[in-house]
Amino acid sequence: MTKIVFLSSSDIHGYIMPTDYQKKAEYHAALGLSRVSSAIKAERAKFGAENVVVTDAGDCLQGSPLASYVYSTEDLEVLDQYTDLYNLVGYDARCLGNHDFDYGLNFLKHYLNRNQAPFLNDNILDAQSKLPALGQSYQILVKNGIRIGLLGVTTEKVPDWEPAANVAGLKFTSAYAQVKHYAKILRKQVDVLAVIYHGGFEADPLSGTKTEPANGENEGYRILTELPEVDVLLTGHQHRKLALVTKNTAIVQPGYRGEAVGEVILEIDDKSKEIRSKTARLLDVHAYLPDQALLDHCSELEQATQSWLDQPLAHLPEPAPLGDANHARLVGAPFINLLQEMQLFFTQADVSATAVMSDTAPGFDREVTMRDILLNYPYANQLCLVRLTGRQLREIIEYSLAFLEKNDQGEVTFAPQWRNLLFNFDVFYPVNYQADISRPPGHRLTQLDLEGKPLADEKNYHLAVNSYRAHGGGFYPGYSADKIEKTVDKDYVQMFQEFLTQTKVEVDRRQNYRFN
Repeated sequence: MTKIVFLSSSDIHGYIMPTDYQKKAEYHAALGLSRVSSAIKAERAKFGAENVVVTDAGDCLQGSPLASYVYSTEDLEVLDQYTDLYNLVGYDARCLGNHDFDYGLNFLKHYLNRNQAPFLNDNILDAQSKLPALGQSYQILVKNGIRIGLLGVTTEKVPDWEPAANVAGLKFTSAYAQVKHYAKILRKQVDVLAVIYHGGFEADPLSGTKTEPANGENEGYRILTELPEVDVLLTGHQHRKLALVTKNTAIVQPGYRGEAVGEVILEIDDKSKEIRSKTARLLDVHAYLPDQALLDHCSELEQATQSWLDQPLAHLPEPAPLGDANHARLVGAPFINLLQEMQLFFTQADVSATAVMSDTAPGFDREVTMRDILLNYPYANQLCLVRLTGRQLREIIEYSLAFLEKNDQGEVTFAPQWRNLLFNFDVFYPVNYQADISRPPGHRLTQLDLEGKPLADEKNYHLAVNSYRAHGGGFYPGYSADKIEKTVDKDYVQMFQEFLTQTKVEVDRRQNYRFN
């Protein structure tokens, strides 16, 4: 028997060092590419490099303060330094994630050209030729006499979340359809077929229970159940931690920020080349010391990032704390109100909606630094002005209330199926609203007022909300591209800087919503 081992990372989001950047000198966090690299090196040594395939499923360019610093320099040599950190891992193949488009095509193309590993791309097409753009369509590796075919696909929803310039000339098509097409071509040429997919599952992989609308964002369940040619499915995007074998396919998804590495082990008959067994597990990186080679290579970038993060940008008259993220989601917090007020300032909307974007960031103290802004709002979204009727806005708020349930003690909390997706739980301001969580979802609002008056179903209102949500991200009802009246041509870092320094900021400590 020959063992072929797949090691898969995904959604590193620029976290290289073992730190979450909450504090300047703390490097003990159980995350980061430096720990991922050590886990991969250990498994390569254990099984032999000739038996190991190392892949990454995207979202590497954006998400951490270090990645934000690299982009802020506008220096492609700095981007090269950053890219070489991924090169040191020694990937065999990679695919793109949706956030890899956040900084534009020129930035992305330079990054791709510097990478030593091939990028596999079957469903991001040149809009004119309809051929795969930004990489190659597949790869065949030979490991210890076993022919291994690799495909790469990315969630097709990228154009819904990105400015048009960031995807100009590209056509994003169904990941499922393209895997189906290439699997038929590749299957007869290889002993093992693996798919690297920056996407997840629209239904539970074991039960088939639908977990979200089948709108193309995640097509993993369809690939799993309708394409028996696929032996291994290496996924990402949803930030879930998955490792299982079902329907004769091994599946992994290794979480977020390099907290784990997915490992699939195939036992293959030496003569027939048939797969005799499949196993899947996650390697938690806390068990591995950071790779010293990556730490050394990253040292200069890291020092520059830390200095950049501690730039004082603004001074508030009083703190705007967030506190415990889940408590803030349930009862409100001054930082949430400040973020909502900023969105209203730049759009002149009637209502603002936002989620708490970080589970660990504390909000703002009196002195606000770049570190504070990036930790509290780590996503490269834009701000949109959306036109909605009162009825549509009510439906949107009711959808957010469906995240909630009452526990055995009668306390309001988050339902289990939503606890890893709370970046999709929006709250709304300055409307005053109350909800009875004992009622069925869709019928929970007991009060919804704006400036002392109930929202009128047929009246048009303007809502300020981030671009991800405005294009339907999170599967909210009511949102669509045709309802977007304006997109603010600034990112959230720029908006925070302007709002905090050019306006007279007053921290609002009111609680404008209650869940009973």
